[in-house]
Amino acid sequence: MMLGGILLFLLSLPTFVHGNLCEPGARGAFKVRLNIKAALGDNAYTWNADEEYLFKAVMAFVMRSYTKNNTFDISNIVLCNSTERISFWFVVTSPSNESDPVSYSVIEAAIRNERNRINSAFLLDDKTLEFVQIPPTLAPATQTSSSSWLIVFGVVVSVVTVAIAYLVVSGVIRHRKRLKSSEENEESEVGIRSDVTKNGGLHDKTLLTGSLGNDSYDRTEEAHTAF
Repeated sequence: MMLGGILLFLLSLPTFVHGNLCEPGARGAFKVRLNIKAALGDNAYTWNADEEYLFKAVMAFVMRSYTKNNTFDISNIVLCNSTERISFWFVVTSPSNESDPVSYSVIEAAIRNERNRINSAFLLDDKTLEFVQIPPTLAPATQTSSSSWLIVFGVVVSVVTVAIAYLVVSGVIRHRKRLKSSEENEESEVGIRSDVTKNGGLHDKTLLTGSLGNDSYDRTEEAHTAF
């Protein structure tokens, strides 16, 4: 009888310890609120024991990933004070001592480090899966990298656009200069031809006048010779 009582006490001891660790406002405890209906509408799933198990598994992964300690397991994630409106509290206990909660700062850093993985596991976002004590995280590193590539791409496109515009404008300017030079050459040639025509007319007139003068002189000379 006494032995049975001792065994019952030992079996209930972890629950008692976890109950004291996991309660609102306890050291290292976090409150979680979910709004699955707002996020998924008619495709919303039911929050049940299976989803709680998934949450524990995800948080165990998050702690392993951040701390590089592969001894974290779902047994180290303790949930309590669940409500029908889908809110609950949880704590993370140390793998080496289940009565010792992991510090608040370590859990917060781990959640921030893998926040988008947590959201993706439940098809939610920072607004519909809320860690009450943790403000919404900044954009994940992958998004920051994507933004950097977008900035670089934008700069390259801008440079290429400016270069193309410069080539087009400079080509138009050169074309106009060639047209203007060609027109000036044509005008110069027309002027030269005009001058040649005018000078040629004057020269012919001079030659004609000279010929007439010489003919008159020859006739006069012939008359004097006859006498």
